[in-house]
Amino acid sequence: MFWRRAGGCDTVAMTPMEMCGMCHGLYPGLLDDPTEIVLTFLDTSLPTLPVSTAASLSCAAAAAAGHGGVDRISALPDEVLLRVVSRLPAKDGARTAALSKRWARLWRSAPLVLVDAHLLPAAGAGGRRRRLPSRRGAASRAVRDAVSAALGAHPGPFPFVSLTCGFMEAVDADRAVLARWFLHLATKGVEELVLVNRPFPIPGLRLPAALFSCPSLRSLFVCSWEFPDTALLPRGASFPNLLELILGCVTMKDQDLDFVLAASPVLEILAVIGSPGRLTARLASHSLRSAQFGMTELTEVSVVDAPCLERLIFWNRPSYHRHKRKTGTRIKIGHAPQLTTLGYLEPGEHILEIGNTIIKAGTKASPNTVVPSLRMLAVHLHFGISSEVKMLPSFLRCFPNVETLCVESVQTCEPTANLSHKFWQETGPIERVQSHLKILSFREFSGEQREMDFLMFIAENTPMLQRMNLVLRYDGACSTQEEMNAKLRILKSAKMGLWTPENLGCGA
Repeated sequence: MFWRRAGGCDTVAMTPMEMCGMCHGLYPGLLDDPTEIVLTFLDTSLPTLPVSTAASLSCAAAAAAGHGGVDRISALPDEVLLRVVSRLPAKDGARTAALSKRWARLWRSAPLVLVDAHLLPAAGAGGRRRRLPSRRGAASRAVRDAVSAALGAHPGPFPFVSLTCGFMEAVDADRAVLARWFLHLATKGVEELVLVNRPFPIPGLRLPAALFSCPSLRSLFVCSWEFPDTALLPRGASFPNLLELILGCVTMKDQDLDFVLAASPVLEILAVIGSPGRLTARLASHSLRSAQFGMTELTEVSVVDAPCLERLIFWNRPSYHRHKRKTGTRIKIGHAPQLTTLGYLEPGEHILEIGNTIIKAGTKASPNTVVPSLRMLAVHLHFGISSEVKMLPSFLRCFPNVETLCVESVQTCEPTANLSHKFWQETGPIERVQSHLKILSFREFSGEQREMDFLMFIAENTPMLQRMNLVLRYDGACSTQEEMNAKLRILKSAKMGLWTPENLGCGA
């Protein structure tokens, strides 16, 4: 499949991930690099569609009936036919209503999966391939009219709705369309909703307040919008059944996120990706199990009271790791007794606070500075910056029961003075970590001596270690394969015992 670039005649082959996004009618287009990365990631994270236009309906039954055969489909009971119709794209399902009064009744009774990309005008041989709009125009207006008609004509319920081709703008006419859509969705039982505006949040175009009037919502994926002004929402506005919330490129304020968590009593999964501006997140939720913040500038993430939280994830694009701001991001871990996975922590960017103690180089472990529940820790580390390397032992002491440690080595444009080659020897074994660590995953291994010193420290001081996975960097410090092999032989000869190919894995 090929996608024609907007404003040009060149075509580019689409990757499988891009094709996944295109099922919803999405493509990030030629945007500035950070935005394209965010939108491409969001495209690949869209929910799998419960229906597909790839397969065409067979005409075998109709042909058989025309030659004296038996119409076995119509002989099926209503409950079976309802399930068949509910698995058709909305346009195909609507066509069945023309077959007979029975089929018309079945279509109106069947749950409707509505994907606006399936309503695009067909083109090409067989009419199966659709022209995907790259900008606001006649195609997007036709899709919006078709969505309005479907929402108005079908009584529901709507278990799954994906709206990505509308190209809304901050004008009264578009706001009126959105208001009508959400009035229908709120009363017709939408359970999963994908709502994407392209290509980026438009100033002044807010999500309708009626979004909070959809009590049946269980999964919500919104991208490229401004969040409603939660201070103006009516009392009692909530998501009583929402389990999963993905906010991509959504302009919002700190109090908006607080409101969402308070208004979602059963929310389990929260992801904030590519949020414009800086954000402070306070995680106070008795149901939240996973929180993810990606490509978002954060002032602070504070786990205030999250008794069910298991995973707290941060990630940025690699070039961000070299970007130094005047103030870092404070990561505060308060009440999170079930937290098992944390990362990627960045010693040069993140200020870790456990309880009321800020963790610094040389901080000693105490009952108030440890998270005993953690089993997996991931760290981005500039091995060329001594202040960051000195923080790693302190981080490890805070999580004494870690079984899997993931380290990604980040290249440094301006390395500081080298650490003493005896630094890790002088650090000495880290109590409890040495008796729990089982797996070390080291990414972007270049073979530099600073990396080798750390790996030797782990190999010699963690007798429970079962496997060390190394992912090599293509432009590493070793100029030849033989030089890299020599580095690996040093690791294999570490004092912890004889390494085998099974427990020292390498990849590129």
